[in-house]
Amino acid sequence: MERIIVLKWEKVALVVPEREDSVLWYKFINDIENQIFLNQRWRLASLEAEYEYYDNLKNRNDKKMLSIMILESKKIIWSISLFDISEKNNNAVLWVLLWDKQEQNKWFWTETISLMLKYWFEVLGLHKIKLEALETNSRAIRVYEKCWFKEYWRAKEEHFDWDKYFDTVCMEILRKDYFSSLDN
Repeated sequence: MERIIVLKWEKVALVVPEREDSVLWYKFINDIENQIFLNQRWRLASLEAEYEYYDNLKNRNDKKMLSIMILESKKIIWSISLFDISEKNNNAVLWVLLWDKQEQNKWFWTETISLMLKYWFEVLGLHKIKLEALETNSRAIRVYEKCWFKEYWRAKEEHFDWDKYFDTVCMEILRKDYFSSLDN
């Protein structure tokens, strides 16, 4: 099936998610390493539940999801979502999931976040995007900082992982900061 491309960069494209992507979500959420990392232990999902999630998501105004596709291979590797979209305040919360572990630690992350910022601020006209990252996810935090996100708060000992608590790093980017970064 030919994917509908929303926006593309040199190597990746934002594409409209398809129902078949639910299989990727299903595999991802049932992986124990991912459950631990997301603090989602004991959350086993059926494929039917993931299809239902997709069906519900496409009709919501407060949540929007796009899939990330490698242009050369046409492979879907991520989903990137906006949650808690406030039409009144014109802001949202970012949620990123990298489905394909083989694609971790590659250049896709920075290019994808930059492409999403372009979409959010230049196409959708949002005012602010927020996100949360575990302090242990230093690679993601570096990418977000490289893409002009700034830490605005740290939730101390927010996340429990087996035997230890970790901080949640809260970051944000404002529309004006995004546009001023383009001028530099």
